[in-house]
Amino acid sequence: MPQLSVLKPFGPPELSFVRSSMRALKGTAEGCEGCHRTPLMGETVYFYAERMVCELCRPLRDDTPTRSEVVHSAEHELTVRRRIAA
Repeated sequence: MPQLSVLKPFGPPELSFVRSSMRALKGTAEGCEGCHRTPLMGETVYFYAERMVCELCRPLRDDTPTRSEVVHSAEHELTVRRRIAA
């Protein structure tokens, strides 16, 4: 009788870690209203009455955004900074 091989449905362990992280972030992260994409760090996002639109979808809208923000990493304000001695 031939041996049966065990199939790995998720691939390498690294991919399963990435997938589980993406599933965890999916519920909390905001995405673009037009394409539902999560914006990249450094990308400018535009808000139209609290609805976020990415740079790619902005030309599709005719109205003016109420505000814009640059996307920062999660560690943006958490880094240790050198202070000038008093």
